[in-house]
Amino acid sequence: MKKLSALFIAVFILFSFCSCGSYKTTALVISGTEIDSEIFTYYLDRVIQRPADYGLPENPQKKELKESAINECKNYLAANTKFRDMGLTLSASEKVEISENVNNFWMRFENHYKNIGVSKQTLTKIMTAQAYTEAIFNATYDKGTGDAAEEQILQDYFYGNYISFRNVCAYFTSADSKSPMSQADKNRLIAAFEALSKESFASADDFSAAVQNAGYSLSDSVLLKKGSEGYPDGFYEKVSNQDDSTVQIIIYDECVFAVWKENLKEKGESVYAGYRSSCIKDLYSGQSEEENEEYIQSLTVEEKSGTINRIIEKLS
Repeated sequence: MKKLSALFIAVFILFSFCSCGSYKTTALVISGTEIDSEIFTYYLDRVIQRPADYGLPENPQKKELKESAINECKNYLAANTKFRDMGLTLSASEKVEISENVNNFWMRFENHYKNIGVSKQTLTKIMTAQAYTEAIFNATYDKGTGDAAEEQILQDYFYGNYISFRNVCAYFTSADSKSPMSQADKNRLIAAFEALSKESFASADDFSAAVQNAGYSLSDSVLLKKGSEGYPDGFYEKVSNQDDSTVQIIIYDECVFAVWKENLKEKGESVYAGYRSSCIKDLYSGQSEEENEEYIQSLTVEEKSGTINRIIEKLS
């Protein structure tokens, strides 16, 4: 009898833990589809952690947090629905990548997600939906290299918004790099750079040798996108207007550049191929977002107020 009682207690405890670990409630019903509490919790937590990413002020109201989380749940449902309706599938390598990303994420943030009630299984659903979104975009806007007209649009964008160059940069500071350079030393440095621009070089290698003779070293090839950070204001425009295989001296308040402009097309199709996907995103992300926004606005939402309020109180 004692053995049966002990067995009953053990089974009861086991099922109690299993129930607690897997218990979920419905937080939303979006156009007839239930969104469970863990999905809502995940997105609400993201909004709370980074409100600016969702267009919210630094200290948003609870209603604002809730609405943003609901919107993300609608995006989650849209990704799953469109992926299914378009008949798309993920490749084996994409599935492996999702699994690896989930494992790495869980290793870093397991305690946090356990504390707020989000399981590893839910993280897998979230990251799978993100992969769905990427697949939907590619299936919609990547026409393939066989579409000559579309391919021309992409190449025109790439060659019109990227530049390739090598450069040497010197700052107007003293040898210890702490104090400003004297005006006389600054003038000598500028004169040394300008002397480089007055020579004629048959190739980048010839220019590199001249730079070394002057006591500097030329950078490796740099591919710079219009609007990118990392270089002073106006740098892209100045180099973009520069003739290929020439040297230009560009002077700023804090430094001077000697820039060798490369012919991007002569570097080969492989360079364009490496940035083709980025060009598609640049050209069509806005349109994709507009179409998705129109879609999610058509979805109806039924809130399970009791569940949502409990989650909000727990997280905020």
